[in-house]
Parts: sequence; structure tokens; C-alpha cells
Amino acid sequence: MPRVAVLIPCFNEAVAIPIVVRDFAAALPQARVYVYDNNSTVEAA
Repeated sequence: MPRVAVLIPCFNEAVAIPIVVRDFAAALPQARVYVYDNNSTVEAA
């Protein structure tokens, strides 16, 4: 079985990232999800 990684780049996406990660995890439960921040200036709540 192939291994799958989901790479999610982001910049100032604190509000959207949890939703995106949740949706990818639901669609691809076998995948590893990685989020890469590009020096955001907005902090997560």
C-alpha cells in the first residue's frame, strides 16, 4: 500500500488551518498531514 503525505503550506491562516487539516484527515485517514508555516504574523487562538 502506498504511503501518503499531505503538505499544507500556510501564511496567516490560523482560522482556516484546523478546518483544512480536519477535512484532509477525514478524506485520507491513512495519510500524515504536515502544516508548514511561512513566517505568519497572525497567532492561533
